[in-house]
Amino acid sequence: MTSRRRAKIVATLGPASSDPDTVLELVNAGLDVARINFSHGDETSWMRAVESVRQAQAATGKPVAILGDLQGPKIRIGSVPDGTEIARGERVDIVVGSDADASYDDNCLTVSCSYAALVDELEVGGRVYLRDGELDLLVEEIDGNRIRTTVRGGGLLTARAGLHAPGAGQRLPAVTDQDREHIGFAVRHGFDFLALSFVRSALDLAEAGAAVHAAGGEVPFIAKIETISAIDDLQEIIAVSDGVMVARGDLGVEVGPAEVPVLQRQIIEAAGRALLPVIIATQMLESMVQRQRPTRAEASDVANAVWDGADALMLSAETAVGRHPVEVVAMMDDIIHRAETGDAGRAAVAHSIELKADAARTIAVAVAAAVEQHPQVKAVIVFTISGRSGRLISHVRLPVPVLVLAPDDTTLQRLALMWGVTPRHCPPPTDIDRMLREVEQAAVDALDLTPGDQIVLTGGFPLGQGEPTNFLKLHQIPPSIPGSHPSPSPSGRGLG
Repeated sequence: MTSRRRAKIVATLGPASSDPDTVLELVNAGLDVARINFSHGDETSWMRAVESVRQAQAATGKPVAILGDLQGPKIRIGSVPDGTEIARGERVDIVVGSDADASYDDNCLTVSCSYAALVDELEVGGRVYLRDGELDLLVEEIDGNRIRTTVRGGGLLTARAGLHAPGAGQRLPAVTDQDREHIGFAVRHGFDFLALSFVRSALDLAEAGAAVHAAGGEVPFIAKIETISAIDDLQEIIAVSDGVMVARGDLGVEVGPAEVPVLQRQIIEAAGRALLPVIIATQMLESMVQRQRPTRAEASDVANAVWDGADALMLSAETAVGRHPVEVVAMMDDIIHRAETGDAGRAAVAHSIELKADAARTIAVAVAAAVEQHPQVKAVIVFTISGRSGRLISHVRLPVPVLVLAPDDTTLQRLALMWGVTPRHCPPPTDIDRMLREVEQAAVDALDLTPGDQIVLTGGFPLGQGEPTNFLKLHQIPPSIPGSHPSPSPSGRGLG
């Protein structure tokens, strides 16, 4: 049986990668989740990307999730002339509560910022970062609505550049008016996930959820962990989220680069205990925006994220605007696969599932036990309506492939994010005999199993009615499956 990658790949679509032909190549190269970044582009470009993804899904038969990334309440400066450079030691004044154009006099560049509360959230000696941390300013004085700074790390300053200061932005709304428009677009066009930027507390997720309901939808939320406030409220945020993203760019600006690897592992472990998927993001293969091969440090970063226990790894500029989007996805696929097949990859720790009065949780634990007790088992196949059983089984980190069969496209697309899960469309079976035929054919077609191979089968009974998962069966592939080739295998026996 062919070895399969378990951790999933999220790739951002953009000018370099939204056309149908390129998206089809990305899916064939290993794309599982397509990210649409609402901070860039417009409805026309986003609609083009959505259509390209669904066309690729139809052509390949592979479910692909669409993740919409909301811009969130980002603080920005006003306009500056093109080509504005600031150098170490120069002065930059930030005038808050204003949207005036930049001016330059008396050897000082003055820029505007519409967020008036910034003067109350900064202190003398604090730092202000522009352009996602590329430019570093030291706060020297706060005089009314004017923040006087000295440049510590210079470079090119662009119009509407993002402004970041640790702890700033507490008075900004969790969901902006623009975010609400983008939520409406996502609901109308069937997005599978939404990512909420700059989450500060669990209340932010509640506000975002209310916005989705107001738009007439039900879309799972991924909480982006990128602020100190989010780290402080991590457990409460996890409790109301459907997944988390370690957004290492802005998080690194908040806490410093040295803290990011430590926090990355802590966030993965905390989300794992809550049985939530974790996406690791930002500059994973950044050099491939221009180059055809990553640096050794980048390859190690990807592998270490896999070994930390990440469910998915994300590409941003590499695929959105990079010169080699398909090659980047193929490279990430190769690195993840190699990391998973080494000794460290095989030692992946399963998440402990707390048993409650919940049949799906009980069955997930029982599936793990059956695989451990029967080493001849080659795969687990799950019948589901809601996808919940597939999500739970993903978290026990089985050493064999998990094929999840479901009749609903939305369920399958959302399962595309889950570690180790291969989603596949299947109509609801009407009886046990038909269910077994569907399972046997899927095992041969999707998993390259052969007659005599054993599988663990689980689902809800009565069949096809959305019943909680309540049965488990150890089953052997018979010799009469079309397209199969018999191979010797120990005989199996039913467990349910």
